[in-house]
Amino acid sequence: MKRIKLIPIFIILTSLIACEPQVTFDEPQPSNIDNLSKFPKRLLGQYLNPTDNSILIIGDKLIQRIYDYDYKVHFKQLDSAEHLSGDTLINVKTKEKTIIKRDGDSLITHVHYIDTLFQMDYDNVVRKFKGFYFLNKRYDKTRWEVKKIQLTKGKLILSSISTKLDIENLKEITETPQDTVPPYKCSATKKQFKHFIKNNGFSDSEIFFRQNKNGL
Repeated sequence: MKRIKLIPIFIILTSLIACEPQVTFDEPQPSNIDNLSKFPKRLLGQYLNPTDNSILIIGDKLIQRIYDYDYKVHFKQLDSAEHLSGDTLINVKTKEKTIIKRDGDSLITHVHYIDTLFQMDYDNVVRKFKGFYFLNKRYDKTRWEVKKIQLTKGKLILSSISTKLDIENLKEITETPQDTVPPYKCSATKKQFKHFIKNNGFSDSEIFFRQNKNGL
Protein backbone atom coordinates (compact mmCIF):
# COMPACT_ATOMS: atom_id res chain seq x y z
CA MET A 1 0.00 0.00 0.00
CA LYS A 2 1.33 3.42 -0.94
CA ARG A 3 2.39 5.41 2.11
CA ILE A 4 1.44 9.06 2.49
CA LYS A 5 3.08 11.96 4.24
CA LEU A 6 0.11 13.69 5.79
CA ILE A 7 1.34 17.25 6.17
CA PRO A 8 3.01 17.65 2.73
CA ILE A 9 -0.30 16.74 1.07
CA PHE A 10 -1.67 20.10 2.19
CA ILE A 11 1.40 21.91 0.93
CA ILE A 12 1.01 20.27 -2.48
CA LEU A 13 -2.67 21.20 -2.54
CA THR A 14 -2.07 24.89 -1.95
CA SER A 15 0.96 25.12 -4.20
CA LEU A 16 -1.18 24.15 -7.18
CA ILE A 17 -2.77 27.59 -6.99
CA ALA A 18 0.57 29.25 -7.61
CA CYS A 19 1.61 27.13 -10.62
CA GLU A 20 3.33 28.72 -13.60
CA PRO A 21 0.93 30.42 -16.03
CA GLN A 22 0.66 29.04 -19.56
CA VAL A 23 0.32 32.50 -21.10
CA THR A 24 1.66 35.94 -20.18
CA PHE A 25 1.30 39.39 -21.74
CA ASP A 26 3.91 42.07 -22.17
CA GLU A 27 1.65 44.64 -20.45
CA PRO A 28 -1.53 44.69 -18.34
CA GLN A 29 -4.71 43.91 -20.25
CA PRO A 30 -6.66 45.33 -21.87
CA SER A 31 -4.09 47.88 -23.04
CA ASN A 32 -4.82 51.60 -22.82
CA ILE A 33 -7.38 51.15 -20.04
CA ASP A 34 -7.07 52.88 -16.65
CA ASN A 35 -6.46 50.76 -13.54
CA LEU A 36 -9.21 50.60 -10.93
CA SER A 37 -8.33 52.01 -7.51
CA LYS A 38 -10.40 49.32 -5.77
CA PHE A 39 -12.93 46.61 -6.50
CA PRO A 40 -16.47 47.91 -7.08
CA LYS A 41 -19.09 47.39 -4.37
CA ARG A 42 -21.05 44.96 -6.54
CA LEU A 43 -18.16 42.47 -6.36
CA LEU A 44 -17.52 42.70 -2.63
CA GLY A 45 -18.61 39.76 -0.52
CA GLN A 46 -18.19 36.05 0.10
CA TYR A 47 -18.57 33.30 -2.51
CA LEU A 48 -18.69 29.50 -2.24
CA ASN A 49 -17.14 27.01 -4.66
CA PRO A 50 -19.42 23.93 -4.37
CA THR A 51 -16.78 21.70 -5.93
CA ASP A 52 -14.29 21.91 -3.04
CA ASN A 53 -16.28 24.03 -0.53
CA SER A 54 -13.61 26.72 -0.57
CA ILE A 55 -14.67 30.29 0.15
CA LEU A 56 -13.64 33.25 -2.00
CA ILE A 57 -13.67 36.61 -0.23
CA ILE A 58 -13.42 39.87 -2.18
CA GLY A 59 -12.62 43.06 -0.29
CA ASP A 60 -11.84 46.57 -1.51
CA LYS A 61 -8.36 45.62 -2.73
CA LEU A 62 -7.95 41.99 -1.74
CA ILE A 63 -9.09 38.55 -2.91
CA GLN A 64 -8.52 35.60 -0.60
CA ARG A 65 -9.47 31.94 -0.86
CA ILE A 66 -10.14 29.97 2.31
CA TYR A 67 -9.91 26.19 2.55
CA ASP A 68 -11.56 24.75 5.64
CA TYR A 69 -12.31 21.03 5.81
CA ASP A 70 -11.45 17.68 7.43
CA TYR A 71 -8.89 15.43 5.73
CA LYS A 72 -9.10 11.66 6.32
CA VAL A 73 -6.44 8.99 5.78
CA HIS A 74 -6.01 5.35 6.87
CA PHE A 75 -3.24 4.98 9.47
CA LYS A 76 -1.49 2.32 7.34
CA GLN A 77 -0.95 4.93 4.65
CA LEU A 78 1.21 7.11 6.87
CA ASP A 79 4.83 7.59 5.89
CA SER A 80 7.42 5.85 8.05
CA ALA A 81 8.61 9.28 9.22
CA GLU A 82 5.21 9.97 10.81
CA HIS A 83 4.87 8.83 14.43
CA LEU A 84 1.49 8.73 16.15
CA SER A 85 1.41 9.69 19.84
CA GLY A 86 -2.05 9.95 21.37
CA ASP A 87 -3.93 12.61 19.42
CA THR A 88 -0.78 14.02 17.82
CA LEU A 89 1.00 13.02 14.62
CA ILE A 90 4.71 13.83 14.79
CA ASN A 91 7.11 13.98 11.88
CA VAL A 92 10.33 12.57 13.34
CA LYS A 93 12.45 14.39 10.74
CA THR A 94 10.95 17.88 10.86
CA LYS A 95 9.46 17.66 14.40
CA GLU A 96 6.21 19.11 13.02
CA LYS A 97 3.12 18.17 15.00
CA THR A 98 -0.44 17.74 13.72
CA ILE A 99 -3.46 17.25 15.96
CA ILE A 100 -5.66 14.38 14.73
CA LYS A 101 -8.88 12.59 15.61
CA ARG A 102 -9.42 8.86 15.25
CA ASP A 103 -12.28 7.32 13.31
CA GLY A 104 -11.79 3.56 13.49
CA ASP A 105 -8.62 2.82 11.55
CA SER A 106 -8.60 6.26 10.00
CA LEU A 107 -7.05 9.53 11.14
CA ILE A 108 -8.73 12.88 10.62
CA THR A 109 -7.04 16.26 10.72
CA HIS A 110 -8.58 19.66 10.11
CA VAL A 111 -7.24 21.85 7.32
CA HIS A 112 -7.59 25.62 7.53
CA TYR A 113 -5.61 27.56 4.96
CA ILE A 114 -5.95 31.11 3.64
CA ASP A 115 -4.46 31.85 0.23
CA THR A 116 -4.15 35.45 -0.97
CA LEU A 117 -4.96 35.27 -4.67
CA PHE A 118 -4.73 38.96 -5.44
CA GLN A 119 -3.92 42.23 -3.69
CA MET A 120 -4.00 45.52 -5.54
CA ASP A 121 -0.62 47.24 -5.64
CA TYR A 122 2.04 48.26 -8.16
CA ASP A 123 2.44 44.66 -9.34
CA ASN A 124 -1.24 43.69 -9.22
CA VAL A 125 -3.66 45.87 -11.18
CA VAL A 126 -7.34 45.53 -12.12
CA ARG A 127 -9.01 46.80 -15.26
CA LYS A 128 -12.65 46.75 -16.32
CA PHE A 129 -13.63 46.08 -19.93
CA LYS A 130 -16.93 45.08 -21.55
CA GLY A 131 -18.48 44.17 -18.19
CA PHE A 132 -15.55 41.95 -17.13
CA TYR A 133 -12.83 42.58 -14.56
CA PHE A 134 -9.28 41.58 -15.43
CA LEU A 135 -6.76 40.73 -12.73
CA ASN A 136 -3.26 41.53 -13.94
CA LYS A 137 -0.49 40.06 -11.82
CA ARG A 138 3.15 40.77 -12.63
CA TYR A 139 4.98 37.53 -13.44
CA ASP A 140 8.40 39.13 -13.95
CA LYS A 141 9.79 42.46 -15.15
CA THR A 142 8.32 42.17 -18.64
CA ARG A 143 5.39 39.73 -18.30
CA TRP A 144 1.93 39.76 -16.77
CA GLU A 145 -0.46 36.93 -15.96
CA VAL A 146 -4.11 37.83 -16.61
CA LYS A 147 -7.30 36.34 -15.16
CA LYS A 148 -10.91 37.33 -15.74
CA ILE A 149 -13.79 37.82 -13.29
CA GLN A 150 -17.43 37.91 -14.30
CA LEU A 151 -20.38 38.34 -11.93
CA THR A 152 -23.91 37.56 -13.11
CA LYS A 153 -26.92 37.12 -10.82
CA GLY A 154 -24.86 36.02 -7.84
CA LYS A 155 -22.65 33.64 -9.84
CA LEU A 156 -18.99 34.63 -9.98
CA ILE A 157 -16.77 33.05 -12.63
CA LEU A 158 -12.99 33.20 -12.20
CA SER A 159 -11.28 32.32 -15.48
CA SER A 160 -7.76 31.88 -16.78
CA ILE A 161 -5.99 31.04 -20.04
CA SER A 162 -4.62 27.52 -19.87
CA THR A 163 -6.52 25.20 -22.22
CA LYS A 164 -4.91 24.18 -25.48
CA LEU A 165 -7.78 25.72 -27.45
CA ASP A 166 -7.40 29.04 -25.62
CA ILE A 167 -3.67 29.12 -26.24
CA GLU A 168 -3.92 28.30 -29.93
CA ASN A 169 -6.71 30.85 -30.32
CA LEU A 170 -4.69 33.59 -28.63
CA LYS A 171 -1.52 32.79 -30.55
CA GLU A 172 -3.42 33.02 -33.82
CA ILE A 173 -5.14 36.31 -32.95
CA THR A 174 -1.96 37.98 -31.69
CA GLU A 175 0.25 36.33 -34.30
CA THR A 176 2.53 34.92 -31.61
CA PRO A 177 5.32 32.75 -33.12
CA GLN A 178 4.27 29.10 -33.15
CA ASP A 179 7.63 27.73 -31.99
CA THR A 180 7.62 29.38 -28.57
CA VAL A 181 7.28 27.30 -25.40
CA PRO A 182 5.20 27.94 -22.25
CA PRO A 183 4.72 30.37 -20.74
CA TYR A 184 3.87 32.00 -24.07
CA LYS A 185 4.50 35.73 -24.11
CA CYS A 186 1.90 37.62 -26.12
CA SER A 187 1.54 41.21 -27.19
CA ALA A 188 -2.11 42.14 -27.72
CA THR A 189 -3.80 45.33 -28.85
CA LYS A 190 -7.11 46.25 -27.26
CA LYS A 191 -8.86 45.13 -30.47
CA GLN A 192 -7.07 41.74 -30.43
CA PHE A 193 -7.84 41.23 -26.75
CA LYS A 194 -11.51 42.05 -27.36
CA HIS A 195 -11.54 39.54 -30.23
CA PHE A 196 -10.07 36.88 -27.95
CA ILE A 197 -12.79 37.49 -25.33
CA LYS A 198 -15.55 37.33 -27.94
CA ASN A 199 -14.05 34.11 -29.29
CA ASN A 200 -14.68 32.39 -25.92
CA GLY A 201 -11.23 33.00 -24.51
CA PHE A 202 -10.55 32.43 -20.81
CA SER A 203 -12.39 29.09 -20.97
CA ASP A 204 -10.65 27.51 -17.95
CA SER A 205 -13.11 28.57 -15.26
CA GLU A 206 -14.15 28.06 -11.66
CA ILE A 207 -17.65 28.96 -10.49
CA PHE A 208 -18.49 30.51 -7.13
CA PHE A 209 -21.90 31.43 -5.71
CA ARG A 210 -22.50 34.49 -3.56
CA GLN A 211 -23.07 33.78 0.13
CA ASN A 212 -23.47 37.37 1.27
CA LYS A 213 -22.82 40.90 0.05
CA ASN A 214 -20.41 43.34 1.68
CA GLY A 215 -20.38 41.04 4.70
CA LEU A 216 -16.65 41.04 5.25
